[in-house]
Amino acid sequence: MTPKLTHRLKSNPLSQMHIIMALLALAFILPLTAQDKHAGTCRGLHAAISGEVVRRDPLAKQSPYVMVTFVLLNDSDAPINTVEESWQIVIDGKELKESDIIFGNGPRPVGGWGVLKPGESFQFGKGLGLSNYFPEEREYKVSWKGKGFQSATIVVRITPK
Repeated sequence: MTPKLTHRLKSNPLSQMHIIMALLALAFILPLTAQDKHAGTCRGLHAAISGEVVRRDPLAKQSPYVMVTFVLLNDSDAPINTVEESWQIVIDGKELKESDIIFGNGPRPVGGWGVLKPGESFQFGKGLGLSNYFPEEREYKVSWKGKGFQSATIVVRITPK
């Protein structure tokens, strides 16, 4: 039976074009509509985090630390209050009690971290001392969260010098 179907497709170019159009519709249109549905439910605040171990020369005055970079993006159509007071750094599943102090110190945007307009983002870094936050030579799981967002979890690996 398959040879007859193939034979019909070869003998009727119009039918062959209809089948090709149907396949293109399935291949391209359905994934696009699924993506549109997903995009509508994924609007709001999105957080990212990265970390890098920084070791200094033994004569340097600053102790080794992990430079943690934070990104917060508003991809909604409306301004969103980022509620800085809710921000938490999580290490190995435990929220750091001093997160408010960590986020409250250092350079900040004029007017503070507060409201992000549509399409805007914050990007900043904080140095977390190895002796205070990563005292053992092992892997640590680190993330960042707040009201309305949660970053992925990264692994910070502390190895011997």
